[in-house]
Amino acid sequence: MAKAQARDDLLTRRRAMSAAERAEAADAIALHVLATPIVARARRVACYLSMQSEPGTGPLIAALHDRGVDVLVPLSLPDHTLDWVSFDPKAPTTTTELGIPEPGGERLGTDALGSCDVVIVPALAVDHAGHRLGRGAGYYDRALAGAHTVSCALLFSHELMAEVPHEPHDVRVQMVVTPGGLFRVP
Repeated sequence: MAKAQARDDLLTRRRAMSAAERAEAADAIALHVLATPIVARARRVACYLSMQSEPGTGPLIAALHDRGVDVLVPLSLPDHTLDWVSFDPKAPTTTTELGIPEPGGERLGTDALGSCDVVIVPALAVDHAGHRLGRGAGYYDRALAGAHTVSCALLFSHELMAEVPHEPHDVRVQMVVTPGGLFRVP
């Protein structure tokens, strides 16, 4: 119940943000992520294609692509797992029933995260211990459970909190980037 209420409150606040606020946040987040040493030396990064209300990943993905970094993006599978494709900015993108943008391309398999230097994940909030509050379907908890790579959530500044509701199966992240900068989970 606490998770559902927190999700509703956070989504309401996100929807109230203007397009200009979201665009400014996306640019600032991209600059902070790109300056992070693990990303600066990365050869392959997994990153989601953001939905309208999420912190935008467009500037980050474009900059990674310009650097020659292979960017993997997720595809949602019916069994609530994620497959991955190498992002091609020229490939057509469709939108799933859940409103998630997904590109075409050769599927790399659910274990492709193992080849990534860092995984950029969506979240509605993260607390100071790295507990991530997602949308509730568990796609990223399942994907990250077997991955042995650094995970980083992108948030708006007010979504980094002292504590968020969490359960034992929720996979924690090691870093959070907001428009204000980088937070490393102790």
